[in-house]
Amino acid sequence: MHSLTRRELLAACVGTSFAAAAGCADSQRPSDKPGDKEIVIAVLPKLVNIKYFAACRRGAQKAADDLGVKLIYDGPTEPSGSEQNKFIDTWIRQGVDAICIAPNQPKTVKRFVQKAQQRGIQVICWDTDSPRCGRTLMVNQVDDQELGESLIDEIARQMGREGKWAIAIASLDAANLNTWRKFAEAKAKSAYPKMELVDTVVTQENVEVARQKVETLLNKHPGLKGLIAFDSNSVPGAAEALKRTNRVGSVALTGNSMPEEMRAYIKDGVLEAFYLWDPRALGELTVRVATALVKGETIQEGTELPGYGKVRLSRQDPTMLILSDPLRFHSENIDEYDFSK
Repeated sequence: MHSLTRRELLAACVGTSFAAAAGCADSQRPSDKPGDKEIVIAVLPKLVNIKYFAACRRGAQKAADDLGVKLIYDGPTEPSGSEQNKFIDTWIRQGVDAICIAPNQPKTVKRFVQKAQQRGIQVICWDTDSPRCGRTLMVNQVDDQELGESLIDEIARQMGREGKWAIAIASLDAANLNTWRKFAEAKAKSAYPKMELVDTVVTQENVEVARQKVETLLNKHPGLKGLIAFDSNSVPGAAEALKRTNRVGSVALTGNSMPEEMRAYIKDGVLEAFYLWDPRALGELTVRVATALVKGETIQEGTELPGYGKVRLSRQDPTMLILSDPLRFHSENIDEYDFSK
């Protein structure tokens, strides 16, 4: 095993500094006082009522506190592109310094990005991209191809490289989820010809919807051997569906989710492994990047960000930063991680 770099340590560790940041006061709206020069960073998640984006917020607040900037972290309660655009429009009118967008519907944000940039506001994407919207940079959690192929390799190994498999995914619009899906599907076709993708269900970023959809899927495909769930709510929903239909052990499951959501399922043997990154570190890096851009700094391969270290850029896209390699969670390491603190 290779030694961890500084960047990997930030992405993987469960540091006490995050626990301290969790106790910070709520983010505030920017001041309307004329002459107030405090930098204001607005961060827009896909939605605000799930544990993954709550963890991202903790990291974003930690960075804001460290850098002495004001953070606005807000968004819709459902994964709606139109509702996100209302937040962007409000922040443009308020005159924030930077807006960081995780777009639910990448095609709908372009005119708002252009409007913000015309007002001198820095705009980046984070967590999920809209590469054609005109954003300056994208803060990505992992290399998309690496994660997509890791997921299909995981499930193929557990399935013995043959049999029927299916997909559970929050949305067919979210760029990050569907990029991972496409890489997984492509490798399945090229590397595992005896595996057959038989179905895809859309779960709307909701654990209960995921459970219901996967239960229906399991009844529809009694010979199913594997399932990849691409988002943090679909994985626990699918795990619960396997338990309720008595398919634990006969259907392999993997995907991307939070350790605290999946710990009990791992220990009960419902699934062998799943993947993620540290969402707190993603929120932190996003605010650090946005602040650097507001200050006029240029970010390129090897740029040193205060409190973070050297940034890593995608080999395919020089406007995309990569947080870390994917983390694989399993029975031997699951108790080492808790991103809720």
